[in-house]
Amino acid sequence: MKKGFSLIELLIVIAIISLFGFLVFDFLKKAEVRQDPYTIKNLQKILQNHGNIELICTDKCSQCFTHTPGSDTLQETSSDLKEIQAYTVDKNDNPQKIEFGRLKDHRICLRYRHYANGSSTQIILESEEKFFYFPSYFGKISVHASAEDAAEAWIKDTKILNNRGNYY
Repeated sequence: MKKGFSLIELLIVIAIISLFGFLVFDFLKKAEVRQDPYTIKNLQKILQNHGNIELICTDKCSQCFTHTPGSDTLQETSSDLKEIQAYTVDKNDNPQKIEFGRLKDHRICLRYRHYANGSSTQIILESEEKFFYFPSYFGKISVHASAEDAAEAWIKDTKILNNRGNYY
C-alpha cells in the first residue's frame, strides 16, 4: 500500500494555490491603486499628491486622462466631471470661454495643470449652474453664482499678486 502523494499531485496542488495567490494579490493591488473619481471639489486635493501633473478631459468631460511632464503616455482615470465649461478672464476683465482644441479627434473640455510647488492653472469652471474659481497660487476653490462673480475673484487675486511688492 502506497502512502503519500505523487509528484504530479503535489505540482497540481501547488499550481492551484499559486493561481489563487496571484488572483488575490492582484485584486488587492488594484484596490490599493484605485482612487476617488475626480470631481470639482476634490480636483486640487487629489492632484497635489502627484507633483507635476496635468488632467485632460475630453468628450464633454466624460473621459479624463492624467499626463506627467516628460512622459509620452496618457493614463485614463475615473472622473465625475460632466458637462463642464472652462473660462478665463480676458484683457478687459470679462469671463471668456476657453477652447482647448482636440485630442485624437475628441474635443478637450478641460486642461488643468498642477505643479509640485502647489500652484496650478488659474481657471473658472462652470458646472450645474455654479461657477468654481481655481486660484493659481495655494488658494482654495471658491463657488460663485455667476461667471462675472468668479471673474471678480480672479481680478482681486491678480491685483493682490501684482501688488505683493508694495510692502517693501
